[in-house]
Parts: sequence; structure tokens; C-alpha cells
Amino acid sequence: MNFSFLDNFNFIASWDWIMAAVFLGVALVYGLSMGRNRLVIVMLGIYFSYFFTREIPWQELKFLDIKTAPESTVLIFIFLALALGFYFIIPHSAFKSALRLGGRGKGAWWQSLILSILQIGLVLALAISFLEPKIISALSPLAQFVFVGAGAQFFWLVLPFLGIMFLGGGRHSSVYEN
Repeated sequence: MNFSFLDNFNFIASWDWIMAAVFLGVALVYGLSMGRNRLVIVMLGIYFSYFFTREIPWQELKFLDIKTAPESTVLIFIFLALALGFYFIIPHSAFKSALRLGGRGKGAWWQSLILSILQIGLVLALAISFLEPKIISALSPLAQFVFVGAGAQFFWLVLPFLGIMFLGGGRHSSVYEN
């Protein structure tokens, strides 16, 4: 058999599309299994853990024998560990009642899908932000366009927050009502 047509096929670009399809499939299953309220709790934990991880004063932790910031993989581990910790802490804090979060939530399936896509994209963008430039340059052009750079970081920090605000649920009561 002659497979010469494969010589002109760009496998790198096709892998980007395959990864995008897997990303959407994982987001759908993840979003439907978690529910809207749990997604909001995880997303808040991701924001908190990112800001805490970025602001750890590594040079001032000399009493722990730490002289510089750890490697990028350790920073990503700290970021994910803090996000997991916040996932368990937030439901037992004032955030739960302030945001009226409890259980899985009664949002529509498409709300969970959108929030899960935004959440997975946020985690990927923030984890990539901890990587060294040498590793980031090895990413595919599509991944670099979507997740790397000041514009992409801003997009992934703001869009999930807006998703929480506008897909927050069916509450129609006002905080100003008596």
C-alpha cells in the first residue's frame, strides 16, 4: 500500500485538535460529576492557592533552610496541594453561606460544562505560568497561544471569575430586599 499522502499530513497540528477534543470530553465528564456549586468551590480554591503560591516569601524562609524559590514542579505541586486544601476548607467557612453553596448545585448541564472548561483552562494556564521559559517554548504553538503570555494569563484569570458571576445560579433575590 502506498501511504505517501501521510507525508503531507501535519501530525503536530492534529495532536492539538485531538488534545482539544480530549480536553472537552474530560471537562464534560468532570463538570457533570462535580456539579455547579462544587465547581465554584474548587475555582475559588484555585484562585486562592495561586495567589498564595505566587506570594510565598521564599527568601525570608531562611529558618527552614530555604534560600531560593523551589523548582517549577515543586511550585506546581504546592499550588495543586493548596487548591485541594482549599476545596476541603471553603465548604466549612463563611464562604459557603455567603455564596449559598451547598451540595452539587442545581445548575443546568451546560452551566457545569462551561464552568468546568473554564476551570480546567484556568488550572492549565496557572500551572504553565510556574514553568521555566525553556519548557514553555517546547509547547505547541496552539498551546502557547491559548495558555502563555500576559494576554492569555489575563484571559484565564478573568473569564472563570466572570463565569462564576454570570452562571452563579438561579437566585433571583436581591441582597437589598428585607
